[in-house]
Amino acid sequence: MNQAIRVAILDSVPESYWADDLGITDAQKFISLLQPLNASARFDVYFTSKNQFPDNIDDYDAILVTGSPCSVHDDHDWIRHLIDLTRTADSKGLRVIGSCFGHQLVARAFGGDVGFNENGWMIGNYPVHISNRYNWMQPAASITGLYHFNQERVTRLPQAAQPFAHTEEYADYGFTLGDNIMCFQGHPEQPLRAMVNFLKATDSLSPDEHDRATRYIHDGEPDSHIWAEWMMRFFIA
Repeated sequence: MNQAIRVAILDSVPESYWADDLGITDAQKFISLLQPLNASARFDVYFTSKNQFPDNIDDYDAILVTGSPCSVHDDHDWIRHLIDLTRTADSKGLRVIGSCFGHQLVARAFGGDVGFNENGWMIGNYPVHISNRYNWMQPAASITGLYHFNQERVTRLPQAAQPFAHTEEYADYGFTLGDNIMCFQGHPEQPLRAMVNFLKATDSLSPDEHDRATRYIHDGEPDSHIWAEWMMRFFIA
């Protein structure tokens, strides 16, 4: 792949959390994941919790909304602005990808619901079953491993959304909306180091939850490279 596209990465992790993983931002991780797949892609980073947003969304072909330790239900102006920007991007036909918090935010922006997972925290490498295949899903895969780090999930999809992936815990793990929106709950951008560091920084887990998270974090290599290919192919489709 070598196609000139311009992507706005809307990094939704507040700066106070950057130290949890050596000061490396989620935006940096996504660029490291995606840039090798398309040397002609340009990525501009906006830290939304600092109220940084594109001056003109028309300058972009796509937006990527990252994960966040925040909840989409938090009462922050920047979250409301991010929801509005996502709707504007869709109305202009831009490609939109949401990961974890971004997945939940996009679902909420278009009429879906987000709530706590009944089984609590999901942390580690879990199998994701692919139930609906698209042309941008190359290489093809029916089951992929991907890191999770969340305790909220999409509990009801937007009315027009089409589910394409699920796990044992999440029926609505991944969805598309129209031809230009694709969202999923996982973290292809996070390396093992980050998952270990995030777990160390999370002090709200019970001993059983911590033991389970440790076990699943080290349960094999996730298929981040497959999801990276899918993301880039979706951007340029």
